[in-house]
Amino acid sequence: MKKLILLLWAILYSFISGNAQSNLVTYAGSTGKESFYDVTQITDGTFLVCGYADDLNWINVSVPQTQLTYTGTIPNALGTNKIGFILHLASDLKTILNVVHFAQGAVEDIRFMKTNTLPYTPTGDLFISCNTADSDNNNGGYIIAKLDHNFVDGVPTSLSWFTPVWAKAGPKDFHPWDVMNDGKVVYISGEAHSYDWSAIYCLDQNGQRTVRENWRTHWLKNGSEWKGTPASSYPSGGIDSVNFSGIVLKIWGRCDLRSWTMNDYNSYYADGNGGTRKGRWPLDVLFDGPCDPANPTAVSPGYTGYSAAACCPVYGGTCISVDKRTNDTYIGMNFKSVANTGSPDFEPAVIAMDSSGDLRWWSRLYHEITPTGDTMESIPDQYVDALAIDYANDKLVVGARCHGNNTENFWEGNTINANPAAYGFQNNFTGTNGNIHLSWLGKFKLANGDLANSTYMGELAEGTGSLGAPHADPNLDGWPDPNTGWPDVNTTRIAKNALKVSSSGNVCVMAVGRRTITTANAYQKMVKPANGGLSCWNSFVRVYDTDFHVPLYSSLVVGQWDTLTQAGGSNTDLFGMCKTSVGVVCVGRQTADTAGTANGNPIPVTNVPSWGNSVPQNESAILVYYQAANLYEPNDSILTNIGDINFGSHDRYFSVFPNPTHDKINLVLPAGIMLNGNLNYRSKPPGSGYVHHSC
Repeated sequence: MKKLILLLWAILYSFISGNAQSNLVTYAGSTGKESFYDVTQITDGTFLVCGYADDLNWINVSVPQTQLTYTGTIPNALGTNKIGFILHLASDLKTILNVVHFAQGAVEDIRFMKTNTLPYTPTGDLFISCNTADSDNNNGGYIIAKLDHNFVDGVPTSLSWFTPVWAKAGPKDFHPWDVMNDGKVVYISGEAHSYDWSAIYCLDQNGQRTVRENWRTHWLKNGSEWKGTPASSYPSGGIDSVNFSGIVLKIWGRCDLRSWTMNDYNSYYADGNGGTRKGRWPLDVLFDGPCDPANPTAVSPGYTGYSAAACCPVYGGTCISVDKRTNDTYIGMNFKSVANTGSPDFEPAVIAMDSSGDLRWWSRLYHEITPTGDTMESIPDQYVDALAIDYANDKLVVGARCHGNNTENFWEGNTINANPAAYGFQNNFTGTNGNIHLSWLGKFKLANGDLANSTYMGELAEGTGSLGAPHADPNLDGWPDPNTGWPDVNTTRIAKNALKVSSSGNVCVMAVGRRTITTANAYQKMVKPANGGLSCWNSFVRVYDTDFHVPLYSSLVVGQWDTLTQAGGSNTDLFGMCKTSVGVVCVGRQTADTAGTANGNPIPVTNVPSWGNSVPQNESAILVYYQAANLYEPNDSILTNIGDINFGSHDRYFSVFPNPTHDKINLVLPAGIMLNGNLNYRSKPPGSGYVHHSC
């Protein structure tokens, strides 16, 4: 008898050949409109894909379908008669196991899926958000809901609860919410950069607004409002008198995110990258003093010269991310401002709070006071588009965006105080075109907000010169190194709230760009400038290494365009992704015109499953599974069983990954398989017969 420690996976492919890496690219749907919005992998290795469709006629009648039930009325009176659904797909993505959906017209879609457990650990409770279309008075915007099952313990049949969230531009576009490990939900409601209202709230395990001790605005059970901390110190009845808490994202008559004492307002703090800033709270920069919650004032300008914009007292809240280990909460937002020259602007902020709602740190993402002591304004509009936790390295990943460039912008990849040897794949904004949007990625230490690594993410402009030398990494396929030369770059926008981080800290991102840099191992490549031919606007997926030194993988997802005329591309959107042990799964759609004809040319498909299509019909959902050898991370999967396996005298033959193997074997088996006997495995090197190996 021999004993071998194995990682027994119930994921990916049943009896897949050991050295195979099989891309899958497919359309889905019929002649109606369909989009896939989000994707996640669950405990047994199967996948969930959500979105909307005009109908479900494209799904085989043999596939079980369950219509969700719920108590109450979802506000969707102005909806467009769509069906929000979740597909439960097999681990190889080739079979639809179940479909769970709302009644037609109940919601506009299912936009996001989240759980209360860490990535790559057994799936916990399953939560969703869905767009709705209704009046402001009837809380049109989106809903957050908890399902009664998570597809592992059973197929969902109903909503355990749902909460309507009034939301307009900004919060409605981003769906800023996340789940704590105890099942509470933090979310943003309202609008952005306007006059009405926006606030951050917390839901309890039953979907009801609840108290957070150290948030500073509290609504009482008698209908009044109290400002103070902690909530339990309310002088007339303590915590029993408090109904729920919030963070109000508005200037007029409010004091949230501002200092309440002169000492806090006048204090100077490290900014996380070698400079300093004044004020304990991120909104102090707009005002000439602290805010008294009993008598709020808002007099501008602040110490750098910025004033609050008179047009827009409501801030723009876009992102929420919760550390599932601690329930610390991270908030991404910006606010409209006016520079001392009168130029309109937007200032970003990333805010870290502990599980009670107490402020831990915040970052502006640029210097207000440089390390040399210069007080700065940062004129480009700046936004926070996505947040994610890097659990392996205890860092917060920030996806941000600037509209234009200036002397002071997002921190460059090679000027990092805490890491002088740091460099990014694209250290800084290059070229002369300022009227564009460029994305930026940064990692901040969870403990104190210090910047650890960063890179810009701006793809090349069509026709640009001043290209640098070819990148030294052979996987960059001869593309110019962004840190040499001075090329014009073009608008590059990352997908909203879609950052994902692998088990080792590699960062996965989707975006739209123009002359996008693709890697040698990409499924769909961009034509290189040196080879002639024109680019097109395209969606793409990219995986950076943990320090943003280089993309490990970068591939397009776009219609196959004519490189002479540029026709046929610029026709896809990507919305959601997940990282697996061998690649990335991305979902989205190919767009269509008002007559229902698919725009442009088809994307190049491969291994189309029986439920998929090779060509789009109308607006069609897209699913891609891109795989590459350097994306292999065995911990990017949910391990359902790790333990000792005994082997007896019978020979059994199984496929393994990777092949050849060394000190660890990863078996890919259907769920529930138990092994006894001698384990022998065989590899088949090119040009040879089977070679026998024993363990």
